[in-house]
Amino acid sequence: MASGNHARVPQKASGRGRRRGVAALDEGAAVLIAGPNPSVDRVLELDEFAPGGIHRAVSVQTCIGGGGVNAARTVSRLDESAVLVLILPRVDEEIVVGDLQLPGVEMRRVPCAGTTRVGTILRERGGRLSVLTEPGVKIGAKEWEEFRRLIFMGLSSNEVLLCTGSIPPGAPPDGYARFAREARHLGARCVVDASGETLAATIEAGEAVVVPNLAEAETLLSGRRPEKVNPTDAPERAREAADGLLRQGAHIAVVTAGSAGVAVATGGPFGSTDWFPSPTVEAANPIGAGDAFAAALALQLEAGTLLDEAVRFAVTTAAAHVCSLSAISPLTVGAPANDL
Repeated sequence: MASGNHARVPQKASGRGRRRGVAALDEGAAVLIAGPNPSVDRVLELDEFAPGGIHRAVSVQTCIGGGGVNAARTVSRLDESAVLVLILPRVDEEIVVGDLQLPGVEMRRVPCAGTTRVGTILRERGGRLSVLTEPGVKIGAKEWEEFRRLIFMGLSSNEVLLCTGSIPPGAPPDGYARFAREARHLGARCVVDASGETLAATIEAGEAVVVPNLAEAETLLSGRRPEKVNPTDAPERAREAADGLLRQGAHIAVVTAGSAGVAVATGGPFGSTDWFPSPTVEAANPIGAGDAFAAALALQLEAGTLLDEAVRFAVTTAAAHVCSLSAISPLTVGAPANDL
């Protein structure tokens, strides 16, 4: 593996290290997470799912999800701190806030009308997943502006803003791109995990570290539904996708390719395209693995870690995540993350 990606944010003193070989945030520092579109996720365990049939679930788990929530949960499980900013329907505040009592996570919320979207996840005994997601409640300019205000009231120079997950209907499609520009003007960095129009606008702005998965990247580049990820061709496809995003204007492109690993493309005179393979683990729960990756990457960049080292830590954190059977059980970092 090449290791030419040495981009760095200004180094901070390590005051909260709890894991061997892992950079930690200063005491009192926190990763700022913009997650505007939370969901109520229902995970149904099935023997087998066949479209058009009637199925009875073996078991059901319910938890609060969405990209921002999943990322904040990962930071908490890594024993670090986060500020999570989200847009939340008033009628669901009590339930959501009660479920999100995460150690080390401060929650800031913008109230809105409607009800929280539902995500239905069908998990078959053989491990295959089928996911149905709702678009979310429609918001107005007033809610989005308050969301922006709550984000930037807490962002300072040299810090990292993580924008993750879908944006709700009514929000500007280039909302994350605007946040990335504003973060740069403050001397901060932005990591964006998004798809579709939101990803395209962020790439065009050229301000953020974009973190799509391979399907999202290939769909954006080709305009058609990509083929299923095959571990044998994933490295080549991910590298090509990362290069393609860079050519479209991305500042740094990080393309995740499931259990295979991650491709990272950086521009400039010292730029390169590198492949970071994932540790081999027995996958029990891939739900939210991409969110776990993005959270760990932002966490390490916030601590001033070199980009390639931050990516390695994020890869092993995502691998540890998929080892956890339950979508809502504690994250067992264990050997993979500590092997850094």
